[in-house]
Parts: sequence; C-alpha cells; structure tokens
Amino acid sequence: MIVKITYDDQRLDIFDTAAFTASVPFGKDCLLANFEVRFDLLGGDGLWVAAQSYQADKSVRQEEGSIPVARRKRGWRFLLATAEELEHVELVVVDGEAIIKRVLGELVDLQAFDEAAYECTGSSSKGLHERIADLHGYLSKIKTCGQVDVPGVPDSVLEKVLNMQAELNNADEDEEDWGDVNEIGW
Repeated sequence: MIVKITYDDQRLDIFDTAAFTASVPFGKDCLLANFEVRFDLLGGDGLWVAAQSYQADKSVRQEEGSIPVARRKRGWRFLLATAEELEHVELVVVDGEAIIKRVLGELVDLQAFDEAAYECTGSSSKGLHERIADLHGYLSKIKTCGQVDVPGVPDSVLEKVLNMQAELNNADEDEEDWGDVNEIGW
C-alpha cells in the first residue's frame, strides 16, 4: 500500500508499506500483514496507519488433520501526519485513489462521499461541488424531516457549496438569451 499526502506548501509525503526497514518486522512466524489507514481517528491526534500481523499458531498445526491457522496479532501504529500537519493537508491518496481532499477549507472524506453518491445518484463526470449539491438534493427529496447530512462532507462545506450552486443557477437564469445566430441571416 502506498499512501501519499500532499500539503498546501507543496510538500509530498510518500509512505510505502512494502518497504519496511527490517526485512521481517513481525518475526519469522508472520505469514501475512495487513495495513489500515485509520481515517476514523483523523480528528484526534493525526492520521495513523496501523499494521497487524498474522502469526502461525503452532499449537493448531500439531493437531492431526487440521488446517494450520495464523491468528491476527496487533502490531504497530505509525503516525503519518500530526494534528498540526492535518491543518495543511490538501490531499490523501491511498494506492492511487483520492480518499481525503481539502474542499473550501475543510477536509472531505471522499471515500464516504463517493460511496453514497454512487448509491444514490450513480457515477458522474461532474465536478465535486456539483456532485455534492446533487447528492444533497437527492437526499433532501427522500428525507422526511430534519437537516440533510451528506456523508463525508462537513456542514460548513455543504453550506458553501449550496450557496455557490444557487448563485451559479441565478446567474444562468439572468443571462440574456441571444437566440440562434443563424436566425439573423448571417
């Protein structure tokens, strides 16, 4: 897994889980390692990646006719960006997929947003602001009462996007219709 973090000062951090300093950091009984970027802990003290190992369980292997088992063992946690650094993060990409992006001053969870948008409005080539407004419109139609939350999008970003989209729609309506130029006979 490769995690890339781009900052507002154009700094780029790249983390590659395939390149451990030690050749076998979990010991010789490690059969598998998995890595998880902990976006659920993002608001706390920074952005972390956790690494677990699956260690061969020798006691199970000794039983006749049984399939060997490797059990998960908690491993390490690595700080990718501190809470202070998160204030300057513009983009987080995991294995080529944009997961977190700063939009109108706030971090947006693109993974949560994209999953909800695909489920509700399908795929689209529209820009992110328009897609946020479209998903809000869809969710507003199906929700019977209360405020509509767009998954992954902070309320402040949602409010700004909706205001911008309303201004754009008003500007489109105010434009003068010049008609078809060919009607003039040129």
